[in-house]
Amino acid sequence: MLIRNYGLFWRRREVDWLPRQGELLGLGVRRKRQGYANFAKQRGIYALYDETFRLIYVGQAGKGNRRLYNRLRAHTLNNLANRWNFFSWFGVCSLSEERDEDDNFVLDEFEDQNVGLEVTLDHLEAILIMAGEPMRNYQGGRFGASVTHYRQVPLNHEIASDEDDYDDE
Repeated sequence: MLIRNYGLFWRRREVDWLPRQGELLGLGVRRKRQGYANFAKQRGIYALYDETFRLIYVGQAGKGNRRLYNRLRAHTLNNLANRWNFFSWFGVCSLSEERDEDDNFVLDEFEDQNVGLEVTLDHLEAILIMAGEPMRNYQGGRFGASVTHYRQVPLNHEIASDEDDYDDE
């Protein structure tokens, strides 16, 4: 499995960018496991979008200490600072069963994976379809059942209940 979890079109304004070590909290969609997960230290690919959801930048997080929160935070201070409102991310680290001091699930360390060509191509295609939303792609991306979609937890931590999020999968 190349991609382990992802978040689509999270709102920049719903993240506290002041601390150097902030949080990117998500709640699993269609998952029975309750609780928030902190993706601040996630490794993977991310995309930035303007207010019209136009893709303006694609980057990677994970080299050394340059993890997802740090990379996104840097874009709040650099030449892209006033150009993006939303972000999507596609992570390669799995969630651990362990929790942090705030009771959020934390990430496992990345482990090299020997994934086949078919899975790799499906995941690359899914990233491009989900991040770019090409107008002629009628099918969605195919990550597979073991990859979890996370929706953003707002700063006030109030999430509206959505019955579709917790089905019997």
